[in-house]
Amino acid sequence: MATTVLGFRLGHDDLGRQFTAVVTQSGRLHSNHGVYGAAGATRAPHGPFGENPVHGRVAELRELWAKKQGTGYQRLLIAPVSVRLPLNEPPAPKQFVREAPAPEVIEEFVGAVPATQSSSGLEDAIHDFYTTVGLPARPRNFGDVNHFRAARETALSPRTAACLRALTRKAAITSPARTTVGYRITADTVRLHVGHQGQDLDHKAVVQLQAALTAWLYLNPPGH
Repeated sequence: MATTVLGFRLGHDDLGRQFTAVVTQSGRLHSNHGVYGAAGATRAPHGPFGENPVHGRVAELRELWAKKQGTGYQRLLIAPVSVRLPLNEPPAPKQFVREAPAPEVIEEFVGAVPATQSSSGLEDAIHDFYTTVGLPARPRNFGDVNHFRAARETALSPRTAACLRALTRKAAITSPARTTVGYRITADTVRLHVGHQGQDLDHKAVVQLQAALTAWLYLNPPGH
């Protein structure tokens, strides 16, 4: 069987080190650190978790992309790309288990990267990945000037427009600190939590929640 994956490799010239991250279609995130030209050390994967494990791991991949570039990993060794690997992933476990490192995923990913790499960027690679594995993918122009102009033309409230801008900048919208019950919203996921326990909502649940909250606000206007 084949497994579709999404990944990239960044290099830090001053340190002579490289970092590779790969998300698989089952919702596993594999990462590898090492010096240039060496196999490096592959960490145990972050396994599937929640109702939307793939979206959650892609959000984590975005954070790694930004974090690594911010710490000096500026050389693009493998541009973000979605490829198919000749791997047979095990099914997602029914409960959390710590899986063993899988260096073969990193090795197969590096070997499958096209000789001529795309320069389309991370968001286009994510779009290709979601489309290939059959998950909803936001438009390719998400976040550009025309997209925001169209959003303004639909008369978004200032607060909603500000949230939209935050999400397209890869920022997370979170509930106030020090609350036991809260939420964390990214461009890919809506997560509710109670203490340290949380759960991602699927698209249908988010739509239902949004409708219910809109109805509540209609019945309870400011100053009510």
